[in-house]
Amino acid sequence: MGATHQYLSFQRFGLPLKAVHIQCLDKDKKPIKNAYASGFVRQEAGGKFLYTCWHVVTGFDMHNLRIGNNLPNRKSLLVTLQAADVRQPGVIAIGGNQSFIMPLYDETQTPCLPLWIQDKQDIPQADLNAINLRVPFWHDAVKLQLPDDHFVGDIQTIEESKCLRNMIIPGDKVYIVGFPYGYSALGMDQPTPILLTRFVSAIRVAGRQSEILLDGAGAPGMSGGPVFVETPTDILLVGPYTGLIYPDHIIEKNEKVTALGTCCNMAILGDKFGE
Repeated sequence: MGATHQYLSFQRFGLPLKAVHIQCLDKDKKPIKNAYASGFVRQEAGGKFLYTCWHVVTGFDMHNLRIGNNLPNRKSLLVTLQAADVRQPGVIAIGGNQSFIMPLYDETQTPCLPLWIQDKQDIPQADLNAINLRVPFWHDAVKLQLPDDHFVGDIQTIEESKCLRNMIIPGDKVYIVGFPYGYSALGMDQPTPILLTRFVSAIRVAGRQSEILLDGAGAPGMSGGPVFVETPTDILLVGPYTGLIYPDHIIEKNEKVTALGTCCNMAILGDKFGE
């Protein structure tokens, strides 16, 4: 076994520590039925940030907006991951669980202001704009800065140096990490996501500015989880898993059998994303 192969095997071994479990909460901090999702923590120059999808925090599909009469009921996120215990300098024990609540809005404002960061450019939508929600133009993704008292170990964090900066191509091998339907392989006493192996099917999707297609979908609840691509020398973050597309939706009787996965490509953000 070559040194590169051993390194990639070691990197794959650590991937299940890179996703967090998310449960959306209402205004009373009660769980919203079936509102599960996934996310990841990324280390950036300004600190550590929780990433997930825009559709997770709002409940709206940015590619198929259906605005009803009810205001968004997702007010905060319950984030759960394995606990990281610093035993001594340089030694961190991972196990058990820890959880914390991330508020989504500044409730002192009227209408309340989202606390998350998203694309600078948006698609005008009068009803949502009236309540301070903006539909992202590029990415179905948001980030929230973690307070200093929410400790997440380095082994659970994705460093900027481990984010893809080059072009992804059809046939590339990728890994989706997340919690399908909120399911943890070892239960919530030790939050453990599942890992799915997929391949890139296309690097552009009609009607979507920054998404790629995968040859198979994940399950509901995996939205927001990290998608990694395996390169010849490393395993790098592409962006959050965003959902699925049914190519056979045009078939009579609307069978919806063949599903392709979608992933937000954040490889080249430039100045598109941020405050």
